[in-house]
Amino acid sequence: MEMSRLRLLMLGLAIALATAIITLVVAGRRAPELVLSVEPVAADAQITVYVGGAVARPGLYTLPAHARVADALDQARALDGADLARLPMAAVLHDGQQVIVPERAFGTPAATSAAIRATPVPQGPINVNTASAAELAALPGVGPVLAQRIVDYREAHGPFASLDDLDAVQGVSARMVADWREIATVGP
Repeated sequence: MEMSRLRLLMLGLAIALATAIITLVVAGRRAPELVLSVEPVAADAQITVYVGGAVARPGLYTLPAHARVADALDQARALDGADLARLPMAAVLHDGQQVIVPERAFGTPAATSAAIRATPVPQGPINVNTASAAELAALPGVGPVLAQRIVDYREAHGPFASLDDLDAVQGVSARMVADWREIATVGP
């Protein structure tokens, strides 16, 4: 009797081992699962941009996430004297961006610039310690939200000792500060 129990035990172990091996072999033949690290943009995602210049209704506009300059101008209604040829109408907008619509210069040839900026270029060095949020928004990569963060940080912590101190503001990177060195200052 003991021999038959031993045989049954051995047979049971053999079956369990065979089942485990078959399971491993079959599992190994399945295609690996594909994991995507890209998160889709929600269908209702929106951005807010400022449209000003030669438009009937300057102001902030909330648009779909992948809106273009032309979509913003449809909302703001460009004036008859607007020089739309100088704007990148098909450019995709980003949250916080400014679109300033230039007026046509009558009697002078049209500007022939290789790259047209949708954000205004500052006229002189911007003092980050005294500039308003609107003035700070003229810096490359700065929209109304980031400009307000800079003002709020300055009010909470005092004036910036150097441009490098700006990277303490959430959303400002060292690269952005490097881009601002020619057009921004911390003092008079």
